[in-house]
Amino acid sequence: MMKAMKTLLVSIDFSPISQKVVDGAADLASCMGAKVVLLNVWEPVAAYVPVGAAMDVIMAPIPVEPPDLDLVGKQLGQFAQPLRDRGISVETSVIEGTPADEILQQAAKTGASMIILGSHGHGAVYQLFSGSVVTAVLHKSTIPVTVIPVHSK
Repeated sequence: MMKAMKTLLVSIDFSPISQKVVDGAADLASCMGAKVVLLNVWEPVAAYVPVGAAMDVIMAPIPVEPPDLDLVGKQLGQFAQPLRDRGISVETSVIEGTPADEILQQAAKTGASMIILGSHGHGAVYQLFSGSVVTAVLHKSTIPVTVIPVHSK
């Protein structure tokens, strides 16, 4: 009986920590003989501009242009190629939605055995008011979640 290949879902946001997250995931995938699914979730948001005499009373939404998904796909490909060069099977995916929810849905859809994320390391006040994708995924995930630390030693 052939054993199914494990899948690691690796979500990156193209911030400066993304390369470290991908490198950590590549090391894990190599040790486990796992496939990697590189995911980028584009979260649509509306920008707000002040309207009115006080300029701070009413905020009117302005639609934000979606990213060029072909360009985002190429960026993911740039992260994927070094993994492929190491002999790691890699798929890429770009999705629109709420990051934590989409990460969890894609983990289920791909049959991922682990989710790998990076932590931006924002402080407690930031977390209090905005939460974090990592925290939401950790609270809702039914599979292991590995958080790659991104702080220097």
